[in-house]
Amino acid sequence: MSNEERIKILEDKREKINNVSCSFCTAKWLQTTLMLQNGYNHSCHHPAPHKIPLEEIEADPAALHNSKFKKEQRAKMLKGERPSECNYCWKIEDLDKNYFSDRHYKTSDSWAWDRFEDIAKSNPQDNVYPSYLEVSFSNACNFACAYCSPEISSKWMEDIKHNGPYPTKHGAHDLNYLEQSGKMPYLNREHNPYVEAFWKWFPDALPYLRVLRITGGEPTMSKDTWKLLDYLIEHPQKDLDIAINTNGCVEDKLIDKLIEKINTLAEVGVKVDIYTSLESIGEQAEYARDGLNYKIWLDNIERFLNETKSTVAIMTTVNILSLTTFIEFIKAVMNLRKLYNNSFEWNRIPLSINIMHWPPHLQCTLLDKETRIEIADSIESTCKNWLKYYSPEKYARIYLEEYDQIKRLCEYLRNTSPATEHRRDFIRYIQAYDKRRNKNFSQTFPQFAKLLEDWNA
Repeated sequence: MSNEERIKILEDKREKINNVSCSFCTAKWLQTTLMLQNGYNHSCHHPAPHKIPLEEIEADPAALHNSKFKKEQRAKMLKGERPSECNYCWKIEDLDKNYFSDRHYKTSDSWAWDRFEDIAKSNPQDNVYPSYLEVSFSNACNFACAYCSPEISSKWMEDIKHNGPYPTKHGAHDLNYLEQSGKMPYLNREHNPYVEAFWKWFPDALPYLRVLRITGGEPTMSKDTWKLLDYLIEHPQKDLDIAINTNGCVEDKLIDKLIEKINTLAEVGVKVDIYTSLESIGEQAEYARDGLNYKIWLDNIERFLNETKSTVAIMTTVNILSLTTFIEFIKAVMNLRKLYNNSFEWNRIPLSINIMHWPPHLQCTLLDKETRIEIADSIESTCKNWLKYYSPEKYARIYLEEYDQIKRLCEYLRNTSPATEHRRDFIRYIQAYDKRRNKNFSQTFPQFAKLLEDWNA
């Protein structure tokens, strides 16, 4: 199927989706992310997660996915109301009615579309099993990425316990706030009622799943990840696509074990893919994703591509720290596609473009519009060249769906008002980050070094 044909199908599906309501999205019914380390849940990766009350899962473990809060949002969508938590998609759709938001992408996806009609006619108060489940068992992680947080990363937790919160208005990671909001993660050695509820609920949910994604923290550092993979080997579901997130920089024995499990699952007929995250290269990437060794990451990505039949999807979180080498990052992805793509139909290194909004002191819109327009023009013109084949021998290209996301990013860079109110927090954050992490922003980002002086005036 050509790119043009795929876009036409997506346009037809968008019309059907909007005919149900202008805010209808089956992700509220069919997709869930369970952060079992602290009992939080959201329907996709854009809305802020909400706490699942313990009394709800004690009465019914299915409340892990069917919380009372989520049912309220489902009812709003069926009535054409916009849940405020979904403002990422509303912002995209309000930029231009012809843009595809993730509301359209997710509802149209293969794991969701066959249940579209049933969900559109359903009672929003009914329990449903998800088609797409993302689960995090633990915050154990060897990274402390600049825009991450202690409830997701144990390395971040070490920073805050040792040094205290950051001197910023938002995203300071005060542990008192985590305690008060119920976001403080359970320790691995503690009994976790959310993990207990998961193992009661999961066997019943498994037959309904089309996609199962294991995330973290760093999932390969959690014992429940390996328990889940072993369960799936013993109870293979041939129609289930499994995705495992990894930062790609854990010790070799964990990479070896992951490759072994992927290939064992393939032997019983279960497809497993790798997801990883990056949006820049070299020392700039290592600065933003503290703990990353870019060369080791790249070597392990090639190991996955060489030693398994998996796709290796790369997710971006585009922020101010990624803009200086974002084009070089795109070129690095294209080089991987030149080496490992064997056809235009099967892209082994898919790419998703996501815009970071939190914490606000790291968003792209800290920069003035003139600078962002220049960056956006450069990104768009570079990526446009990859819409056609790079050479007759190599199957490297940017796909139309990816280019649509890139254009969204560029329009956001060009048109969003400067977030000047967060610039002083950027200065305070970078100064503390450099001191705590033994880094040097000015040396790593010479293009932005003057910002430390200008924005501190």
